[in-house]
Amino acid sequence: MFLAKAKDIILDILFPPVCLNCQKPLATRINTDQNADQRGSNLICDQCLNSIKLNSTLFCPVCRARLAKNEKICHFKASYLLGAAGNYDNPALQNLIHYFKYKSFKNLAPILGELLLEYLELINRELKNYIVVPIPLHFWRERQRGFNQAELLGEVVAKHFNLPFVPGLTRIKNNKPQIQLKGEEKRRKNIAGCFAIKNPEEIKDKNILLIDDVFTSGATMNEAVKVLKRAGAREIIALVVAKA
Repeated sequence: MFLAKAKDIILDILFPPVCLNCQKPLATRINTDQNADQRGSNLICDQCLNSIKLNSTLFCPVCRARLAKNEKICHFKASYLLGAAGNYDNPALQNLIHYFKYKSFKNLAPILGELLLEYLELINRELKNYIVVPIPLHFWRERQRGFNQAELLGEVVAKHFNLPFVPGLTRIKNNKPQIQLKGEEKRRKNIAGCFAIKNPEEIKDKNILLIDDVFTSGATMNEAVKVLKRAGAREIIALVVAKA
């Protein structure tokens, strides 16, 4: 314990911690609260964290409209509900997701997961009959990144609500990252045929929280939902940290 604290003191002197969003200095790494790091301490300042405004409803995945009573879908072709904790145009949230996803800040998972938990409390949805399913990465991409961000977020949600965590989807096609493609049609074609079900019996007749970090065009979620519905899934809520 002494050596660990001494190491943190030296790191603070050589590399003072700064907020990932505003780059202003943060408090020392030394904290008597054992859960401090799990809340994203020394990653983002309170001012920037408080600037992230959470949504309070579910959304239509087609037109992004807020749903009355979190139930009614605007577009009949939508086969799932969209749950987005925040909006991607929020600078602080966008920066956190960028560092988490592209800079391998794995220790951001608890703070982003906490945003999902706070959002789920706000919409007051009954979740006891749900399972948590993360959007998978292809094996090679996950190996390159070192982790699957959707899995880390899903584990936070599953643990908090005591829900089964079921990595029931697998990625069978190493497609181009969706962010590299412009236009919904290109993204739809790129993601087509990417997913398969590992064990259909884990999915059949289950309500699902389908977890990812960001909802942009919806192509990835649409494809995953299609595969899950084909395997017999019932109600699906696509749950993300932010929607574009």
